[in-house]
Amino acid sequence: MENRKAELIETLLPKDTNSYGNIFGGVIMSIMDKTAGVVCWRYSRKRVVTACAQRITFHTPINVGEVIYSRATIIYVGHTSMEVEVVVEAENVTDGAKRLAASGVFTMVAVDENWHPAPVPQWQPVTEAELEKWREVERRRKKG
Repeated sequence: MENRKAELIETLLPKDTNSYGNIFGGVIMSIMDKTAGVVCWRYSRKRVVTACAQRITFHTPINVGEVIYSRATIIYVGHTSMEVEVVVEAENVTDGAKRLAASGVFTMVAVDENWHPAPVPQWQPVTEAELEKWREVERRRKKG
């Protein structure tokens, strides 16, 4: 199902940086949240809200002027919620080098016109990689 994936591509400006010339972590988290929201909006065909952002890891700094690719994939679908894995890759466009910059998992909830949780289309994993991610989410949810 292709509507379980989305990608946003951006380049960031000096206003988005700290005093070292690196992009603020909050700016990257905002882009990750937006990418998770887009994929869940497209999948559910409903408005969605962020319920949780977890396990966000910054692997390497992103510098001003680099292009970033934020890729989101729905890895679990509940009754009204969706778990989304988001990976951010940074590209130095002058030499073409790409690297993993950030990753995390977001939980998004579909809501109706009154902002109450609304059911989403069901999905079942098929590949072994999809099944492993699904099981990982189930284990985490059981732990509370």
